Amino acid sequence: MLKNVSNTLVIMIGTMLASFVVTVIAGRNLSMSEFGEFALLKQVILIGSTIAIFGLDYSYIKLFPKRPNADRKTHAFTMGILVFMSLIIVSILQLTYQFETYKISFIFISICFGAINLYQAAISRLQGKFFIAQLLAGGWKIALLILIGLCMYSNMSINIQLLYPLFSVSLCIFSVFMIRNFFSKQNDAVHAEFSTKTYVTFGLIFWLINASGLISGGIDKLMIPIIFDREILGVYTGSSFLFVITLSMIGSAIGYVIFPNISAGKDINYKKLSASLFFIILLIIFVFQIVGKELVSILFSGRFDSQLTQKLILYFSVIGSLQIIHIILHFMLSAKLGNNQLLVYFILSLFFIALFVLLLPTAGSISSVVLLDIATIVIFIRSLKVIAMGVLYWKKTSDMSDEIRILPETL
Repeated sequence: MLKNVSNTLVIMIGTMLASFVVTVIAGRNLSMSEFGEFALLKQVILIGSTIAIFGLDYSYIKLFPKRPNADRKTHAFTMGILVFMSLIIVSILQLTYQFETYKISFIFISICFGAINLYQAAISRLQGKFFIAQLLAGGWKIALLILIGLCMYSNMSINIQLLYPLFSVSLCIFSVFMIRNFFSKQNDAVHAEFSTKTYVTFGLIFWLINASGLISGGIDKLMIPIIFDREILGVYTGSSFLFVITLSMIGSAIGYVIFPNISAGKDINYKKLSASLFFIILLIIFVFQIVGKELVSILFSGRFDSQLTQKLILYFSVIGSLQIIHIILHFMLSAKLGNNQLLVYFILSLFFIALFVLLLPTAGSISSVVLLDIATIVIFIRSLKVIAMGVLYWKKTSDMSDEIRILPETL
């Protein structure tokens, strides 16, 4: 088990670092409005893929734990569902953000391929190929970095028009391996037992939790271009990127380590974990206050120097700190809660999404600085949600007979 966790963490860290570098390259080369569009594009692909798969990746694990090589009917049905869901998603995106036709076409392709990769990752986990599973789920971020590097080496201009097809190609690279599953040795027993109703029903609860969790975590980037514009999103993303992403990576790394232990019923020293997190967060906030502005200036060639103040750095550091706690609690809740509690968690996520949507239009009226107001609203919402998640976790039921354990998706 330790080897599987280690392999998963290696790929996870690699994909996080690749995503980090891609964002820095985009921030250096794109206009402010284009950088905001890049942040939006990245967000809708990540969230869209999870919504499009409709929880069938987890349903597959639940229904076929001992027979990972399902028949073609199962694969074909899954492909049909994710294509249908992708069409619905891009229709909503088009109505909301008014993308150009060629851009929405690439978004559709990217979401489809992303969902296929998540489905393939589930199959690989059942086969015990955890390294391959994590590579299928997140390896496209490494492929995207390589493709951008090749474009830069060829002296091609990095612009938003180029990034749309690059996202699609990077996701397609791993999706083509799905062909292998259609022509691999089939399990006839699966065909006899396959029920579309059961398959979809099992996936629904997983879909609700992961989709609402991802939307809740990325609601700021989804709503800012609607309430304000993509340029504001670009400034917000670039200014907050180092502080929020760095701390989020720490939260994800801890979450992926403690998740299998909690799922297996092993004891976690919460006092030691809390104390360690407290000192890590204090240390990072202290370091960011001293050299944060200089680091952002180096990463993005000084593009955000005029917007970034010490107060904003503090606010963004607090958001990142809350993100650590939020991610860890998300893993803990997903591993520990039963059906009823997971539904309560889903309702809580929807509530805080709605609350953010209601409060965001007030940004700019709280103070004269829009970015500061957005950060204030994010801190307020995230603090309330973290408290609610903590209360929900500690009130978990002792009866774990109907418990559903899911591996959460993170941004």
